[in-house]
Amino acid sequence: MAAPNPKADFSIIIDFDKGSINPGRVFESMAGLIMAFQDLDKDLIGSIDSRIDPILILEDIEKSSLKTWLAYTIRSIPDDAINDLDYKKIIGHYLVKCKYIILHRLEGKAELTDASEIEDIQFELVEEAKNTDLKKFPDYTPLSPQKIVKHISQISEALEPLSDKDIAKIGTPNGEASFNLSLKIDRATLEDLITAERIENKATMILKVKKPDYLGQSQWDFKHGTKTISSKILDSNWLSDFQERKHDVRPGDCLKARVKTTLKYGHDQSLIGTLYEVIKVIAVIRQIPGKQTSLHDEEE
Repeated sequence: MAAPNPKADFSIIIDFDKGSINPGRVFESMAGLIMAFQDLDKDLIGSIDSRIDPILILEDIEKSSLKTWLAYTIRSIPDDAINDLDYKKIIGHYLVKCKYIILHRLEGKAELTDASEIEDIQFELVEEAKNTDLKKFPDYTPLSPQKIVKHISQISEALEPLSDKDIAKIGTPNGEASFNLSLKIDRATLEDLITAERIENKATMILKVKKPDYLGQSQWDFKHGTKTISSKILDSNWLSDFQERKHDVRPGDCLKARVKTTLKYGHDQSLIGTLYEVIKVIAVIRQIPGKQTSLHDEEE
């Protein structure tokens, strides 16, 4: 199916439940999907030649359903990268087809339960690289299972604001592929599918609070040095007191805590991901402007 917009390479369509509350969810999801696709494009191109820089360009937006037309342009293309190939056409086609492959593979699935499902996506992406002559590039490497997991997770997160009455899909020259709104997954669950070995460590750490979880249903965001980490707090007694407002913890404050770190390694011994869990809150360190830091120890 050719794109009706002659300048566009593909479109993202969200057919939303008209008259429903929280209309901002549609725009939030659209923005999240565009950012997820931009990140996917960088990794797909990075597996071909890291010197190539793909850019998504907004061509048009239609209303009734929210439809965004997007096109590719290529900048920073090295002179020796592609020789006499029509690189813009080939790369643009490849990036669009890869999106179609991933979404088509996820259609109709209630969950992902086997690493072979990730391997099947990887195999199809490699086959598409063969079909479009991109394997002629000397530095071509297949997109790793870890990166495929990352991008499926990012797409899933971008769809979270939508309701079960909404419909989201992409339109490509290969046809339409629907986003699977019923597939609720997170990155940790996907990482477990391709994990061969786990190594656990426990340590006392001081974590600066970026974003507390006031409802107790998700993770806290912390800064540890220059790194941002997300972690659930498994200290149920402290968490219950916090939710009852017995502890005043705000962004910028710190938690001194015992933290369990789980390192996940794949079958090729590469690090897939790191899971952080706060198992015991030892102290709250409050940041008070103009005053010294105050330390409030918790009961052991």
